[in-house]
Amino acid sequence: MDKYIHTVLNSINNLYENRFIQAQNLANVSVPGYRKDISVKPTGSVFLDLEGSLPSRALALREDRNKFDGTPGAIDRTDNDLDVAVRGQGYMYGQVGDTPFLTRRGDLSVSAQGQLVNGAGQNILNAELNPIDIPPNRKIKISEDGQIFITPIGAEDGVEQQVDTIGLTLATGALLKKSPDGQIRNLDGGVPPVDQQASVVQGFVELANVNVVEELVNSIENQRHYEINIKMIVTAKDMDESSTSLLSLPS
Repeated sequence: MDKYIHTVLNSINNLYENRFIQAQNLANVSVPGYRKDISVKPTGSVFLDLEGSLPSRALALREDRNKFDGTPGAIDRTDNDLDVAVRGQGYMYGQVGDTPFLTRRGDLSVSAQGQLVNGAGQNILNAELNPIDIPPNRKIKISEDGQIFITPIGAEDGVEQQVDTIGLTLATGALLKKSPDGQIRNLDGGVPPVDQQASVVQGFVELANVNVVEELVNSIENQRHYEINIKMIVTAKDMDESSTSLLSLPS
């Protein structure tokens, strides 16, 4: 009976964590390039054995947390010259403090400091993993391989000056996960090397790869599973009380 209760409790804990994951996905559905978090799934059980006794604790084995869905999202046309979308697989590089990360968020702008940032105010990095400075200009062009060209203020039409290159990577073979700050990095906390093999398209942004209907359906299913588990606990309690009553009957 004890093992039964702990198995049900582990199931409830999984459902509890999945509720937060689904809430996180729904909260970020409007964030460009957001990668959907993957719900926790049990992969088996392990039993705690105490010397001289039968195994009485069933503990759940679960997949590693912080996994995400790398499937590309839909591409939305904005006609904003600073917006870029990663085409197919691959990532750009962003930076939080001094720590780089991978990103597909392409709603870019130029900060008050003259640096290229995304919609969250995070620096976009170049091929040397340094912040990108954008000089004053009247026109900007971003090529498929990430090269940034500007037409300086006062220059004639057709005059272009290359100022930097957006760092890109396919992250081929890299084992990626979301760090505690929600950003994508290698398992060891670093980032894959720049290879400039990914490509971007100017004037578009990639939408989050979150399916709202799917997340809502999963939330409803989790609620049903939670209710089933609670009923199982109540049933176990009733069975335990019945057994106790039988054992207490006078012989």
